[in-house]
Amino acid sequence: MLIISPENKNCHAICFRKVANTVADSIFENILFAIDKLGLTQHFIIRKRPYECVYMRTGQKILFRGLDDAQKLKSLKARFGYFGITWFEESDQFAGRAEIRNVLQSTMRGEGGDRYWNFESYNVPRSKDHWANEDILEERSEKLVISDVSYKDVPITWIGKQFVAEANFLKRTNEMAYNHEYLGIAVGHGGAVFNNIVERPILREELDAFDQLRFGIDFGFSMDEFCPACRRAGG
Repeated sequence: MLIISPENKNCHAICFRKVANTVADSIFENILFAIDKLGLTQHFIIRKRPYECVYMRTGQKILFRGLDDAQKLKSLKARFGYFGITWFEESDQFAGRAEIRNVLQSTMRGEGGDRYWNFESYNVPRSKDHWANEDILEERSEKLVISDVSYKDVPITWIGKQFVAEANFLKRTNEMAYNHEYLGIAVGHGGAVFNNIVERPILREELDAFDQLRFGIDFGFSMDEFCPACRRAGG
């Protein structure tokens, strides 16, 4: 754990969710789970008003906040040191890269160190057009590390055999849903209505078999493109 490393004794951590009332049952419990798994529970004071974990040896804190009102962060101040570790859980729920950047501009102010770690975790949104899926493809820093993790990368004792059985069933019955829900693959586009469309040229023999044709148009009223359509009806 970074916060208990001797070279980081002036470094505090702060964990974020987009909505404050999700803090207790998500990031707070996740940190307690991690502390317990590392065998460090006896070294921390755990508080719920406000939510925080205090490393007893140095007084370093792990804080937990919601971003319902991001303006409140401007007055955030550590008694000593600086906030060198930030974690944005379910970061795809934030308004975009600009919102996360604005938060970091508030938390990264302070004296006491020049080493920073920013963690962002989320389940990949279904749509390839979601800002989080597009953002991850942009080049920002040579120090950026991207880690793709699925249920296959954790001990089965953490998730249970039934979880794996449900995953295998979905893989057999709906591979597209399985790829998204269990492997974290973006499988669709935001405006898609039908997911079983294949884009390909129509063969000449297929055109010759169209004995009843129906024509239509979709022209929209704003930025939509004019779209003529033809379909086969009947035998």
